[in-house]
Amino acid sequence: MLENEVLAAVKGGMKGELDSVTVYEDAARASQGDVKEFFLERAAEEKKHFNYLLDYYRTKTINLTPERDAAAEIGRGWRSAIIGETFLKQVASSRQLSAAVAAAVHLEADAIRHYRDWAARAQSPELKSLLGTLVEWEEQHYSDLILLEEEMQRYYFEINRFEPF
Repeated sequence: MLENEVLAAVKGGMKGELDSVTVYEDAARASQGDVKEFFLERAAEEKKHFNYLLDYYRTKTINLTPERDAAAEIGRGWRSAIIGETFLKQVASSRQLSAAVAAAVHLEADAIRHYRDWAARAQSPELKSLLGTLVEWEEQHYSDLILLEEEMQRYYFEINRFEPF
């Protein structure tokens, strides 16, 4: 793969990560308490992805040092004590927050496709490794958000009553 193709892939990934940061930070501004913390944590994770890519873009070198062990970071599950009935009802009761979750699902799916496509084309083992790690990371986020949507759904329809405007 040519250097300009690699940089194009990295730039595309950076844009996707910033789009995700925007969605999560906007959702955090529209929420409070544990829900706000959840969205802020998601934004911070997307910023990590962005910074991985930014470092590569600036230096054109892969830096997979132990202090940046992405594989260890993606092992965390999404479920925590804050995600309970109150949390789900707060997100489900806000069309803005529900839309943020739906938008985030699409952004994660786009990121998975983007990184998977470029990983298949990459020739450098280090770049393949980094892109593969990003695919795994995004797949975990995608799965987390799908589970969140499924659990929110029972409250969403009840709270929003689905009556004509």
